[in-house]
Amino acid sequence: MPERPTPLVRALVSGALACLAAGAAHGEPWISPGDPRVRHDLQQLSDAGLLTGPTLSWPIGWSHLARELGAIKVAALSAGQRGALERLKSRAEDEMRSGTPKVRASGSLAADPTPLRTFEDTPRDDGQVTLGADWVGERFAWKLAATVVASPEDDPALWPDGSYLAMSLGNWMVSAGYLDRWWGPGWDGSLILSSAARPVPAIAIDRNEPTPFDVPVLRWLGPWRLSTFMGQLESGRDYSHALLWGLRLEFRPHPTLQVAASRTAQWCGEDRPCGLDTFWDLLVGNDNDQPLAEQPGNQLGGFDVRWSWPGGRVPLALYAQGIGEDEAGFLPSKYLGLFGVEVWGDLWGGSWRVHVEYADTACDFLASPPEFGCAYASSIYTTGYRYRGRPLGHALDGDGETLGAGVLFIDARGHRWELLGRNVDLNRAGEIEGHSITPAPAEVLDFSLIHERAYEWGNIRVSLGYSDADSADASAMQDGLRGFVTWRHGYR
Repeated sequence: MPERPTPLVRALVSGALACLAAGAAHGEPWISPGDPRVRHDLQQLSDAGLLTGPTLSWPIGWSHLARELGAIKVAALSAGQRGALERLKSRAEDEMRSGTPKVRASGSLAADPTPLRTFEDTPRDDGQVTLGADWVGERFAWKLAATVVASPEDDPALWPDGSYLAMSLGNWMVSAGYLDRWWGPGWDGSLILSSAARPVPAIAIDRNEPTPFDVPVLRWLGPWRLSTFMGQLESGRDYSHALLWGLRLEFRPHPTLQVAASRTAQWCGEDRPCGLDTFWDLLVGNDNDQPLAEQPGNQLGGFDVRWSWPGGRVPLALYAQGIGEDEAGFLPSKYLGLFGVEVWGDLWGGSWRVHVEYADTACDFLASPPEFGCAYASSIYTTGYRYRGRPLGHALDGDGETLGAGVLFIDARGHRWELLGRNVDLNRAGEIEGHSITPAPAEVLDFSLIHERAYEWGNIRVSLGYSDADSADASAMQDGLRGFVTWRHGYR
């Protein structure tokens, strides 16, 4: 049976209806993850030194970004940069324009949608239709969205994904809702928090303006952001309605360097300790020297970094992410790893970007062999680091390895072409209990081509993909052709 609406859903509905009378601006206060074209445009201007804020944590607030976009001198830009600036300014003006609540609609049809989701917001189900409305005022913002899914694998068929109620308090945004989060520099995945699973309902606090510290000893950190949230996981797991806590600090000490530190933890839940003393033990890392029944939870933590060299003949960026599945000496240990390189430039009045990315989701991934059966697993929360059957971290789930390359091109009219190819090993030792994709080892060669363009009546994305999967288990990821088409109205 579908679950009854949670108190968070009821609060969102009543709060949003109460705000309708206030009138003012409409749109959304932040950019959600899922749009590679927006990310490419934003990163292109950021690497050129035209934007100062960190760009490794999504969603990203509009307010500071919109002001910096308005101050950029168009005459000094290349053709590709001008296109990126025009698209972002048009999007910002659309999101922050005064008026009535904005209505948005979208729909998709898919054949064999892939579970190997990347930063791209690809369909999770065979078919879905979404209708939503959003509004932003001087202090409050809200969005109500309802998605109806055809033949869902993760019942129910009606989802409030994307809904939220937010309030600005000084330089902080307090929100409650169902927001996708992407923490890390990767294009194909994030080891700690990605959009592979549906968004977890959560209460969150995010820093609006990434202004540097006024304190001289901390000013060297440069522009910085902080995000923290407390979410509630589903009921159908070993400890019903366990909580998910996350904390991320991101700073930019130099225009070419971005650094971030992240922590997440599963804790609480039915029949588990849930008091403030338990959360304090979790916060300070006092959990490995206690009996299993008294340990506060299951934690992940680590770091990521991105360094760019925009002054070369071909601009270059290197990035890495290391997330520990355990703790030793109050620091993360048993690391999972991700590495990547990006190059970009102008072409035919448009712009392009190429990335190559490697990820390994086994513990102690640099060891030979690594420690299998450890990543995204817990002796306490045996359902694992997952939400509704999908990983909260990298879409590979535990004990995966992937090497992929992507080519993105945006022409002078803003039309996008993207090709992605990956060689993937899943559940390499077959030791991950409850693996979200395959119970047995599987090798997959995967390709996808996506084309996107905008019309007056909406944005259209069309994709064609192919997977060649080799596994002894018939329930593993299937090979063959796949594809999808999506339509969105009310988005730039």
